[in-house]
Amino acid sequence: MSEYPLLFSPVRLGRLTLPNRIVMAAMETNLADADGAVTDALVAHYRRRAAGGAAMVTVEYTCVDQTEGKGSAIQLALDHDGLIDGHARLSAAIAAAGAVPCLQLHHAGRQTSPRFLAGRQPVAPSAHESPMFRTTPRALAADEVAALVDRFADAAARAVRAGYAAIELHGAHGYLLGQFLSPWTNRRDDAWGGDATRRLAFPIAVVRRVRAAIGERPLVYRLSAEEFMAGGIDPAEAATAARALVAAGADAIHVSTGVAERLDTNVDPIASPEGWRLGHARRIRAALAGAAPVIGVGVIRRPELAEAAIAEGSADLIALGRALLADPDWPRKARDGRSGTIRPCTSCNWCIQRLAGHGPVGCAENPAVGRDHRPAPRVRGGAPQAVVVGGGPGGMAGAVMLAEAGWRVTLFEAAPRLGGGIDVSARPPGKDKLGWYRDHLVRRLAELGVRIACGRRAGAGDVLALDPAFVLVATGSADRAADVAPGGIVASAYDVLAGLRPIGPGPVLVYGGGETGCETAETAAAEGWPVHLVSRSSERQLARSAEFVYRRTLLARLRSHPRIAIHAETRLAAVDGTTAVLEGSDGRRCLLQVGQVLLAQGRQPVDGLAAALQAAGIRHAVVGDAKRGGRIGEAVNDAWDAVLAL
Repeated sequence: MSEYPLLFSPVRLGRLTLPNRIVMAAMETNLADADGAVTDALVAHYRRRAAGGAAMVTVEYTCVDQTEGKGSAIQLALDHDGLIDGHARLSAAIAAAGAVPCLQLHHAGRQTSPRFLAGRQPVAPSAHESPMFRTTPRALAADEVAALVDRFADAAARAVRAGYAAIELHGAHGYLLGQFLSPWTNRRDDAWGGDATRRLAFPIAVVRRVRAAIGERPLVYRLSAEEFMAGGIDPAEAATAARALVAAGADAIHVSTGVAERLDTNVDPIASPEGWRLGHARRIRAALAGAAPVIGVGVIRRPELAEAAIAEGSADLIALGRALLADPDWPRKARDGRSGTIRPCTSCNWCIQRLAGHGPVGCAENPAVGRDHRPAPRVRGGAPQAVVVGGGPGGMAGAVMLAEAGWRVTLFEAAPRLGGGIDVSARPPGKDKLGWYRDHLVRRLAELGVRIACGRRAGAGDVLALDPAFVLVATGSADRAADVAPGGIVASAYDVLAGLRPIGPGPVLVYGGGETGCETAETAAAEGWPVHLVSRSSERQLARSAEFVYRRTLLARLRSHPRIAIHAETRLAAVDGTTAVLEGSDGRRCLLQVGQVLLAQGRQPVDGLAAALQAAGIRHAVVGDAKRGGRIGEAVNDAWDAVLAL
């Protein structure tokens, strides 16, 4: 019997019976081509997810009108017949891998930029500026609204011809369908807006027309149950809308939250609690009273949580998004009693940062994402010796990859335990999920029989003594020379986050406004110390290299924290005993009495081992911070590239 009997029980979705209750949520990939067509990489991406055991795979948001509806520079589309063949290939690949292929239909409305629309002004229910995109959209005329209903229906009909077995309408996250429903963005006074009933007119019309276009195939409507904006959709209005949408023909409601201006409520920052949206799903499910199943979503990382959500009546099905990027085999592993082997998504948002830069989707922990069409690396013959120097994220992940490819691997780490940069990144408040990944890597290293030598700083002689065929140099970084030399009460902020020394006594002065400095300040404040955060840059440049969703919430916490004082455009001129001398941009000086000064003025690569290996003619690769400063995702993906190159 399954460890999760409810999660792996059948469920009805319209007239379709799914063998389990796991759905892959739609997530953009930037893997389509410039014309919105399906590519080989896109097919491979979804085939791999479908093979992992999810009952239904929802293909990412697909534009019904590329002229005015694109939400990004690269977006999958189905707005003309020339795109059908590619979608047919995609739906067939998903079905052949064992999952029901579902397509999400989408129009961005105001949540886009003229850059994505060949210079055209975005359209919306009302000419209400989007603060995020800094563009005032053009209000749609009544006949244009009716024509957009046709565009959704036409795209749905093409999806049927392409072989999709289900359709989802993206009415959440502030896109066009949600814009008509929301009093915050729909300020019309005609048949398409004015009161709550008329704000529902466009979503209802789209549901009815799409229902007619797809016949008996299941129709899912994704709904923001709360927008978290003054005057936006609230839970009561969302519940009313859900009932109306089901009455109009929707077979299920997929409950999400948020809009672009509250990106932290639909692209979860790392600190978001597991399953935090399930309360919204539970309210919608209660409002529907069995009229249609509800799909719950949002930081559902463990099968135990998914099982509990179904048991307590929060949802009938569970949508997994980034969890299936980190480990597409999540469903199969949970079903087979191997949930402890699931590679955990930590909500680090490395994938989101890549997409925001218009690059292809990727994953900090699973470098095969976006490259699923490439075969996994394997040794051609024998079991050659590899050495990895450095037990941070790049070193540990690289050692796992090498061992999985058939190498005999020895891993050296100078510290007493494995972790390195992961431990540092996981220390600040709200970032403990990163520890999940460290623990996963440690387990995999043990399972694969990697020889570990901790507490030993390996030099060239130690490495060469093993006669390796390949060496992965993951030796990390060291503090740059600072304006004030360490000593006395002056220490390294990085060392504090690494757990090498305690914080305090206070007051604590943190010098450096990058991500490390900001996180050290928050960590010290969380431990109860008064903190002075001193940065030579302006306040608007604090943590400027941090992932943008996390940065927004981090800065809000820093600015509102009662124990943190921010001194921007200020230099730490000297430390004399327990007196810190600050110098402002105007040259004025002030004195602060402090108990500890923590320096966070940047790091530089430690890559000296590479030169010795080069001189010895040993094949090697340098990864992560030993190559250049970056996040966990850069280190892990560097290691993947190095192993692939072998």
